[in-house]
Amino acid sequence: MTPEPPKSEHGNEHSWWSDHPDLIGVARRGRREFEEEAAEAERDTEQLRRRRRRIVDLCFEWMSRGDLVGVGIGGRTFSGRLVAAVNDYVSLDTETSRVVINLNSVRFARSERVGAFPGTTGERSVSSFRAELGRHEIEARPVRLLGAGDGFDVTGVIVVSATDHVVVVDSRRVEWLLPLEKLCCVVLDPDRERRPDGPFDSG
Repeated sequence: MTPEPPKSEHGNEHSWWSDHPDLIGVARRGRREFEEEAAEAERDTEQLRRRRRRIVDLCFEWMSRGDLVGVGIGGRTFSGRLVAAVNDYVSLDTETSRVVINLNSVRFARSERVGAFPGTTGERSVSSFRAELGRHEIEARPVRLLGAGDGFDVTGVIVVSATDHVVVVDSRRVEWLLPLEKLCCVVLDPDRERRPDGPFDSG
């Protein structure tokens, strides 16, 4: 018959160090240091992830949380709910319209309220701001195009979406050539998009 291993005064199986107070203290300190190092490594990993994010990545996180987002373009600020965040652009539903924003033209973006809206992974979208312009050319509906600063504010139909510019014809049949590098955003006809529910800033 195999004898049972000796037990410590606490009723556990006896280890050579279990009743030695100095060694128990060393073990506890070692465990605490290990946990602290693991927590620090986790913080470092999270910080590295944040450093590697692009603007669109952070916008996607805000959209997923359902944040109330403000985006500054030129002298304007659009506030509302992000519904798409893809590569070089985001789409934002404000109280009155949908705004498709070229991220290369953003002065700032802010998240003001966590969970102001239901979180979403975004609507089905095209892959780039230029592709979005091409979609509006095909739809041939009036849109408002805003340039950087006081560059331009043109409302009309996009008749050509080219490599480095768009051509827009306004209601007076005036033809506008707008360079893509100066184009900040496209404001869509408010009647063509469903108005979202929830709080908004006036911007």
